[in-house]
Amino acid sequence: MKMKIVILIAFVSLCRVSLAEDDKKDEKKVWFGPKYGLDVVSSTADIESLTDQLKTNYQVGFFMQLGKKIYFQPEIYYSSYTTNPLTNSKINYLKAPMMLGLKVIDLGLISLHLNGGPSYIKQLDSTNKGVINWEVGAGVNLLGFITTDLRYTIQKGSTTGMQIEQLISNGGMLNLTVGLRL
Repeated sequence: MKMKIVILIAFVSLCRVSLAEDDKKDEKKVWFGPKYGLDVVSSTADIESLTDQLKTNYQVGFFMQLGKKIYFQPEIYYSSYTTNPLTNSKINYLKAPMMLGLKVIDLGLISLHLNGGPSYIKQLDSTNKGVINWEVGAGVNLLGFITTDLRYTIQKGSTTGMQIEQLISNGGMLNLTVGLRL
């Protein structure tokens, strides 16, 4: 528990430093908007399984980006995963990533960024407590108002079996999101 508090304090401190650096410029420093995404369990190479996941697994939510070159980006999503395509069994989650990002290349109409940070995930309609996973990734902003991210949820420990609940709570997921920066 103490380690989680130390990590959280360090993360918030980095975010405050990044926002202070960006205050020196007169450009827009706050973006927000809707985001839609797809999740894929990365432990499978079966094309049919991947296709099924792309058809049924989704997340929809909102994001806010604070800062320009170095930024803090909290997000919140409602996620749905189909555990069995034949019976259409679904598990729904609340996801809340807290990303710290760095814009690496900015060419005006297109820019490239790297990001990472903790992500809280809680299964809805369950008494289980939520878990915190770590995500890392990269993304592209297009035309100044479209943002895309490809992230990997770092896998914790080992998963025994292929139950979707274990893969989600322990990581090992690829996530692609597209959003509008308003």
